[in-house]
Amino acid sequence: MHHFEFKLGDTSNIKPLKAPESLMLKLLKKAEIMPPADKYSYVERRLKEEYMRNRNIKIAVDTCVHCGACIDACPTYITTKDLKNSPVGRAEMLRDIVKRRKNVDDKVLELLYTYYWQCLTCRRCSYVCPFGIDQADITRVVRGILFEAGLANRFAVVTIDKHIETGNLMGITPAATVNIITYFAKEIKNEKGVEVEFHIYRHDQKKMLKFRGGELVGEVERSQWPKAILFPSSADLFLNTETLKGYLTFLHAIKLPFAVNTRCVEVANFGLWTHEKLMKIEAQHYIDAARELGVEMAIFGECGHGWRAFKNVVAPVLEKEGIKVYHIHHLVVKAIKEGRIKLNPEANGDIVYMYQDPCQYSRGGDLYEEPRFIMKHVVKKQVECPQNRQLSWCCGGQAGMLADELKPLRLQYARLWYECAINNGAQHVVRPCSKCKGTLNGIIGDLNKMYGKNLTFGGVMDLVYKALVL
Repeated sequence: MHHFEFKLGDTSNIKPLKAPESLMLKLLKKAEIMPPADKYSYVERRLKEEYMRNRNIKIAVDTCVHCGACIDACPTYITTKDLKNSPVGRAEMLRDIVKRRKNVDDKVLELLYTYYWQCLTCRRCSYVCPFGIDQADITRVVRGILFEAGLANRFAVVTIDKHIETGNLMGITPAATVNIITYFAKEIKNEKGVEVEFHIYRHDQKKMLKFRGGELVGEVERSQWPKAILFPSSADLFLNTETLKGYLTFLHAIKLPFAVNTRCVEVANFGLWTHEKLMKIEAQHYIDAARELGVEMAIFGECGHGWRAFKNVVAPVLEKEGIKVYHIHHLVVKAIKEGRIKLNPEANGDIVYMYQDPCQYSRGGDLYEEPRFIMKHVVKKQVECPQNRQLSWCCGGQAGMLADELKPLRLQYARLWYECAINNGAQHVVRPCSKCKGTLNGIIGDLNKMYGKNLTFGGVMDLVYKALVL
């Protein structure tokens, strides 16, 4: 077995670039946070406040007995052997400040920034810790405090800013959204022989437009607007286009009229990893988009961390207003059980597939069995990774790890799920998460070259698209 050329034991030189001050000030203002005059004393004070308030931090500092269970489970430590890059190592940094009264200076601040942004927030440690310490929750708190002090991952902050400003991570315009979706609707017509129907609400024009087979049918009166809204990923419009085709074709097959609101063409929420106030600002986009259309149903696309934030922050608000919330997989399972769609597993060939649970589906989104149920109906051959469900391996790219400068570390983290796949005979990895797909898209070529394999990847809705008989 080949292994990566990677210096084990010290990852202190691998850290995300810091966001520029101008952008930090802009987002701090949006979050209604006043920048501190002295970042050192501020971070020290806030960490001590959180120690008194947050159960996870208090237990990590006071109760952790260094049993090693979390180290054996932590993908960041397993693949780097840097003790600081582990739940125990990160907890020790807090203990130094809270208990040993170590003053926060440039060196301490740099250590906090480096190692708390190397954490994947995958929550795997929390499922093996005998005290139930959730390092991901601690990471989110520490990152939030660092953000308040003006220190954050540039990639994450730039992404959040773009989302707040445009409604999606990639800054896709309303006109581009229309052009892209209609283009792939025409591709569906060529490949499947069906003219899918859908609606796009141009928020810039305040118009609901109906399309059939990728061609404009016309503007729709308010009384005829569809009662369901679909939230795709902006990456589905560029990278994960088979996933997009899966959404469009499936919803057409079950005859569910739906609309995409150009003000919210996104499933991600990077605020989950950066600061709770930013997460709530981004979450409001989905709430506003659903309210604007007056829908009765909100359908969420394939993204793990996005689903976790949506399920726990957005869904309670929408459900209270009478808007039913579904992950797209919920609807597919329901359609299969009710016999509303016909699927042909032969269409996905004799490839051996492996479903790998995205972290935030399995350890934050309660989505374990639905994807597996769908897989049984859309492929002929599949194998399970022994580390699955609550103990699945992270893709290596969530929590801000998609930054270019973090690729060496991202490759190292990815070794675990990749070796699990090839060692169990898988030829294609299925990860129904926008961030997982984004990660794999950037590293699968490197991994295949290093290991001499030709592993491919995709989402669940990609397979549904191919298997659908129309």
